[in-house]
Amino acid sequence: MTRRLLLTGAAGGVAAMLSPGLAALAEHDGWDLVRTDRSEGRGTTPVDVVGDLADPAFLARVTDGVDAVVHLAANANPNATWDELRVPNVDVVAALLATGVPRIVLASSAHVMGQYARPGAPLIDPSWPVAPCCAYGATKAFGEALGRAHAYRTGASVVALRLGATTERPLASSALAAWLGTDDLRRLVARALDADVSYAVCPGISANTRSRWLTHNAIGYHPVQDSEAYAGDVPEDDSWGPCVGKAGPKDTTLPGALATGKG
Repeated sequence: MTRRLLLTGAAGGVAAMLSPGLAALAEHDGWDLVRTDRSEGRGTTPVDVVGDLADPAFLARVTDGVDAVVHLAANANPNATWDELRVPNVDVVAALLATGVPRIVLASSAHVMGQYARPGAPLIDPSWPVAPCCAYGATKAFGEALGRAHAYRTGASVVALRLGATTERPLASSALAAWLGTDDLRRLVARALDADVSYAVCPGISANTRSRWLTHNAIGYHPVQDSEAYAGDVPEDDSWGPCVGKAGPKDTTLPGALATGKG
């Protein structure tokens, strides 16, 4: 019997990078790939089914008979307000998990660990407690926590991918540390769909020379791309992390030197 794979957020930029590789993987592994979004997009990625995942009837229909979901649909604006984020990033994730699809790959974000991304700080270990740098990152941290609880209670497999700066090539010097290239994105999702895990979190970062992110993981993802190949061609900027915030002087949740607030 053919397995059914659902890709949400198919009209978005990350899906445009992923979709050709995912289609090839689906053909090779015998998946029936269905791509959905709220709009048909700009034609870069096919959208097979148009509808809003926040509509319970549409969500039930589009997930019926689905064996796995790669969930990219979200409001990905790190400056968005809670009111703008709650439905697409929290309510929809909760509803998607409740559909009973046995394997769900969630697009999380490097913003989940954004407070650790400071000049001179230790490399960010994915096993550290989450430390989101914005409301967007907090919604992704909630998705990870709910996904873990769901996997524990139901036996489903949930893999959360903490995607970095996911573009075909880095857009600025600040993106060189957390860049995720097209080939590595496709490797990452392929491993998430195949790994024998109940729940896992995996950094979605390429093997960048300037990386501040450790990429050890439980799903067998081994990045090979390096943003350094583009370092001479990107504009310089002075940003140093996913979001720039104001750390308190006694934030004891931050490991090592970061706990002093001087990182």
